[in-house]
Order: sequence, then C-alpha cells, then structure tokens
Amino acid sequence: MASHPDRIGKYEILAELGRGGMGTVYKARDPILDRVVALKTMLVDVLAETGMRERFLREARSAARLQHPNIVTVYEFGEVEGAPFIAMEFLEGDTLPAAVEAKRFPDLASKLGVITQLCAGLGFAHRHGVIHRDVKPSNIHLLPNGMVKIVDFGIAWIEGGTTTTRTGEVLGTPVYMAPEQFSGEAVDYRVDIWAVGVILYELLTGRRPFDAKTVGALIYQIVHALPAPIDPRLCPLPPSVVVVVEKALAKDPQQRFQDLGSMARALHDLGSNLATAAHVAPSPQMSPASALEHDLTLTDAPFGSLEARPASVPAAPATGAPLRPAPRPPTTGRAGFLDEGTFGEERKVQGILLSLDDSLLVAGGTDGSIHLWEVATRTKVATLRNRVHMRTGHGSLTTCLAFSEDGALLASGHLDGAIYLWEVATGLELDVRLGHDGAVGGLAFPPGGATLISAGADATLKFWELPALRAGDARRTLRRQPDVVTCMTLAGMGGLVVTGHAGKTLRVHEIASQRLAATLHGHRSAPNALASSPMGDLVASGARDGAVRIHHVETREQRGLHQEHSRSVVALAFFPGGQRVASVATDSNVVIWDLNQPELPVTISGPAGESFSGVCITRDGRRLICASADGRFRVWLFPGQRPPDPRS
Repeated sequence: MASHPDRIGKYEILAELGRGGMGTVYKARDPILDRVVALKTMLVDVLAETGMRERFLREARSAARLQHPNIVTVYEFGEVEGAPFIAMEFLEGDTLPAAVEAKRFPDLASKLGVITQLCAGLGFAHRHGVIHRDVKPSNIHLLPNGMVKIVDFGIAWIEGGTTTTRTGEVLGTPVYMAPEQFSGEAVDYRVDIWAVGVILYELLTGRRPFDAKTVGALIYQIVHALPAPIDPRLCPLPPSVVVVVEKALAKDPQQRFQDLGSMARALHDLGSNLATAAHVAPSPQMSPASALEHDLTLTDAPFGSLEARPASVPAAPATGAPLRPAPRPPTTGRAGFLDEGTFGEERKVQGILLSLDDSLLVAGGTDGSIHLWEVATRTKVATLRNRVHMRTGHGSLTTCLAFSEDGALLASGHLDGAIYLWEVATGLELDVRLGHDGAVGGLAFPPGGATLISAGADATLKFWELPALRAGDARRTLRRQPDVVTCMTLAGMGGLVVTGHAGKTLRVHEIASQRLAATLHGHRSAPNALASSPMGDLVASGARDGAVRIHHVETREQRGLHQEHSRSVVALAFFPGGQRVASVATDSNVVIWDLNQPELPVTISGPAGESFSGVCITRDGRRLICASADGRFRVWLFPGQRPPDPRS
C-alpha cells in the first residue's frame, strides 16, 4: 500500500482505507475529541477540474444536514493548504456486497430489514430536500450490529441547488439508474425509489432485474423492457413481496411508491403471515440440519451477479418465521396480554413518550440525545442531538419530554437544567436558550399553543411564551415553589398543572391565573412520577418508596393506593377510560391496577434482568410499550381492550 501522510490538519492519519478515481479515504484520529474518523480527500488532478471542489463540498453539505441513524454522520469540512477534506463517522462492518458474500442475510426477514432501514434513511433525506441519485450496494454499509448506513452523497441534489459533473460523466451507476435518468426527463426523489427496488430485487433473487453485456444494451432494457420475472421455483416468495418489488420498479414514476415511507410500510404490513423464503420447511422425514442443506443459497460471485442455486431435491413449500416474533403469553399475569417482542438498539434510555397520533415513539437517552422511532415499522427515523452534544459528543441525561399541542414541537428537559426545543418535521433545534438552575423535573404544553411550562430542582415553575420561543426570545413568568419540583403533569383537561415535590406533596396550579389551587398530601416519600387520566380528573403519582396513589383533582380525595413495587416508581400511564394505571419501577415488572378492582392488580413481566425506565400506552389502549434501560422497547398487546377514548 502506498505511504500516507502522518497528519492532515489536526487529524492523525492511522491507515489508508481505500483509494479511488477521485480521492483517498484514511482512517484518522481527532486528538481533541479522541475519536476515530474516516477522512476523505480529493486527488490533486481531480481538484483541478472545473466544479469538482464544489461537488466535494456538496457531498459534505448533503450529509451534514441529515442527522439520521441510517446516514453516515459528517463531522467537519475543511481545507489544508488548499486541499479539501471531509471528516466523517468511521464505520466498522461491511459494504452490502461483502455482507451478502459473508451470508449475513440467512432469511427473508433479514433482507427486508436491510431494505426497511434503507427506506428510512433515504426517506429522511428526501423530506429534507436531498436526493442521493447514486443509491447502489457499495454505497450501503452494514455495521456489525446490523444497522444500515448510507454513504457517498457526492452527486446528491439539494433542493434549490445546482448540478456539477465531470466532463462526459453519467450521474449515477447505470445498473441502478431509473428510466427517466436516461431519457432526459426531469428527475426527482423517485429515482432513489427505483434504485431501492433494484437492490431489493437483487437481494431477494441473487441477480439483477436488467443485465446486458454493453451499457447501451443495458440502458435499452431499463427504458423499454420489463424486469426479468422472478422464478418461483428458484426463489419462492410470498406474492405480496413480489408486488412491492414490481411497484418499486414501475417505469412510470407516478406508478411507483410515492415515498419511501410507503414502501417501508408495505413491507412491514406483510405482517405475521409473511413467510421466510430463504429457509425450506423441514418435512417430517427431514431433520432441521438436513433441511438447511437444501436452503436457497447465494454463490460467492460479486453482488449484482449472484445466482440463486436451487435445492438439489424438490423443496417443500416455503414457510418460516414472521418479521415479528409470534405473540406469547406473559411470564406472569391474570389477563390475556400477549408479548409482541422487542425492538430498539443498545443505547441507554431514560424515558419514552408517544406522539399525539401514536406514530412516533420518542426515547430520551442518558447521553442527552433524543431518538425517534416509527411505531408502525419499528425503525428509528431520527436522532436529535442538541448543541452541547454536537460540540462535545455527549450531553446531559434526559429527564423529561413533551409534545406541543399540534405535534410540531418536541421539548426535552435534562439533568443539567437545560431545555431544548425541536421541530419534529425537520429535526432542527430552535435557536433559543432556556432552562433551570438544576435538573428539569417536568415539561408540558397546555392547550392553546401559547405556553410551555417547565419545573425544576431550583424550586421554580416557569411559564414560557411559546410564540416568543419560536422567535428565539426566552420570555417567561416565574413562580417560586416551596421546594424542589421532582415531576409534573397537566390535569383538568389542560387547565391545571400538577407538580410533585421533594417535600412529599403534590401542588395543583391554575394555568390561566398561575395561582395555587390545592395541595395534595398522602405520600410518605417524595413523588417521582406523575400522570393524569384522559379526562384530567384523576392524577396518579408514584413515589420513591414504591407507592402509587390516585387523587381526584377537584375534590382532593385520595381514590386509591397500591404498594406492589419494592423500588422507586419511575413512570406511570393511564389507559383510555381512566380506570386503569400502568406503572414501572426499574425492574422487569409492569403493574396494571384497575381502580374498580383494586384488590386484583395484574403484573406482567419481561425477562429477568430487564430494568424498565419508561411506560406509555397507545390511544386505543391495545398496546403498552415499556422502555428498558438498555435501549430496547418491549411491546404487549391487549386483544380485548377497546374502551372509548375521550381524547378522540
């Protein structure tokens, strides 16, 4: 390997990772942040070509504006002695072709999982005005944990931008280019959808939908011919999967999926009836080990020219595991609750929150980052990192989360007292500074869209003017409290705010007048978590001694008490109807308590060793989601639960 420089700018060069026609990529170390990065540089002769410096800068800008778990992270664009470089996330693992050769996708579910992640990352880019235009297997990286990373935005088009190409260069890789890219028509984000369809076809069948000996013949096929049909004898697939492939590869962009979110949902909606085509079901006369020998496997040819090898004996009808684990009864409990399994990643989580339409699950990280998961597909769609996290690589533990009334804003409170506001649609942080002199105990957006309320360990309750916050002006009214505020929730249909205090009391405030309306007593230790019923008439509070109490806000009466937990209660949630409450307390149990049957609390349990840090319930009351401290989310289904929803 050619010798490499010892240093480029501040970066210490550790090794050369690769060299191509346009530049070199090095493994390097940032000595300031002490992290390993990939450093991409351009060759001197390439830089001399007109417009190529701008193209290199476009790659940096395209990726830098896209903070998403399935898109490589760009840290910096810089120049040293006139030579530009991009410092980006260093990726372990393999490119998609190498992962296929290593047989990392043994079944249909694993292949569809890759495509679903690819859809999530590219869909996020499209929503932010970036079209990749060169989606191909070598630009898809698979980390050791299975996460997909999309790389190389070198020819990406940014909405409102211009295009720069090398003389005589075709934008893209012909095998993965859409018909309209050859016909001179205007192109949009749907060229990426076509490319995803080609990769899906190739991943499922081991061959390309269009193949020819010359580029001219290949282009003719892409523009005029139908994809090579999928032979059900060599590649037995559920018909619904074939329909998805065919729709993604429609010649007319109007006939394709109109966004990659729709394509991901189509794959996900195959549901529990989806068979795993890569595994042949063992017959009664065939052992599982023998059956595996008759699986459809891929040769070691390069990705894109792989051929499916049929079994040497006739295969049984394809069956297999669904995308999700089959629901199973809980470990303990007194009702028909079904465990739908887990999703997530190994990243410590402190608390969770569902969006108002139940489409997003928001998880607050112990490092201060905020992670957004699409509930329908169970894929992560965004990671929000505040200004401190972006500068230092870490932040302060997330203590609370809240959505605005219209769902457009997300607020996060943190252990260091900081509060951040995010635009949900763009993932951008609002440029405004607000917070407390101590941990943030709670956040809430009351109805009306005029106010954000926060409470903190500095014994204050702050009423922030939301229109001013949107404009970057942190104006607020402050109300002193007798002691530290540990938790907070809205009540009374959004007209009241209830705070929990280190002094073991609950205080009820009228939001309009900001005056104290009531003080609720009963706890023997400080309340740690609060939740209000859908109608806002009841408030559940969980304390550090494991007690859960229910108070009626208007009458101030205590309606119930249970002490099923032996540890500090960390999260609570009401079911629709307001008669059942779920609580978790940093162990593997969820306690569900019915106010009409207080003597019969139900406990459902995850595996021993799990530690639940958050709980939430969907609007229809059919699913309960618990956050485990290690970053996974466990889902339970309540088949018979269909109570009326007063919020709808």
